[in-house]
Amino acid sequence: MLEINIIMNSAVEEIFAFKTCCGLKLMDQNLEIHITNTGQIPVTVSSWFDLETEDGSRRIANLTPAGEHRLAPGEMIGLYCYMDEELWNKANSLAFQDLDGKVYPVRIYHEAR
Repeated sequence: MLEINIIMNSAVEEIFAFKTCCGLKLMDQNLEIHITNTGQIPVTVSSWFDLETEDGSRRIANLTPAGEHRLAPGEMIGLYCYMDEELWNKANSLAFQDLDGKVYPVRIYHEAR
């Protein structure tokens, strides 16, 4: 079982800029996603999710860090990406999928539409 928390317009861009002041810059990382394994067995997720909008589904695959992530019970990972705000405002949910094919949907709540 995965618990997924989404934070749009998080301060992560400023944090990355501070940590990498003399090296790599990760700009425009305005979407932060925390995934926690609340189950009793390890779960592996990839660095992508499907964003559901009124116009259909779109795969978002620009997450950092990239690759597959194995989460032991109780373990959490933070994933980050740039998300177009216009597209985000049209979205009603997103869904991650584990390597076993189980889908973990999350409803997106907007303050004002």
